[in-house]
Amino acid sequence: MQWKNFHKILGILFIFFGIVFYITPIPGTTLLIIIGLIWLLGEKRTLYFLKELLGKKLFNFLKIKKEIKKL
Repeated sequence: MQWKNFHKILGILFIFFGIVFYITPIPGTTLLIIIGLIWLLGEKRTLYFLKELLGKKLFNFLKIKKEIKKL
């Protein structure tokens, strides 16, 4: 199994579990979704996707780029 396929499968699992656990009181489910996006799309594409989704002002206000770099 190639690493690329492993990353895609793991990214999809993180996103799936993040969405399933979102309705439960377990903290950190949004983080699972973001980690899944990073594993699935890559860091640059995830940053671009979140910037387009949230808008530039909110993206900069929340300092998402800095937080994703820490992951």
